[in-house]
Amino acid sequence: MVILTDEEDLAVQAKLNFILGAKTYDTYFQGFRCTELSGGVVIAHARSEYMASVISAQYRVQIADAVKSVTGHPATMALVLSGREQR
Repeated sequence: MVILTDEEDLAVQAKLNFILGAKTYDTYFQGFRCTELSGGVVIAHARSEYMASVISAQYRVQIADAVKSVTGHPATMALVLSGREQR
């Protein structure tokens, strides 16, 4: 299991903003955070259950690609949960 640092999380968010565009990113990813990578699955948190379901349904591949490029570890999908992981 890989725990993403705050810097890695910010890098993932920057990549998603670039890939998806500012309008899409600002609409869906406010309060979004990637916290860990385990067995190729990215664990992420969204600000609400609704946003978690939308992000998971539409953007899980892009999240996995962004995490893979930042961490260098294989990532194939994302599991987006509601609520924010506290560190």
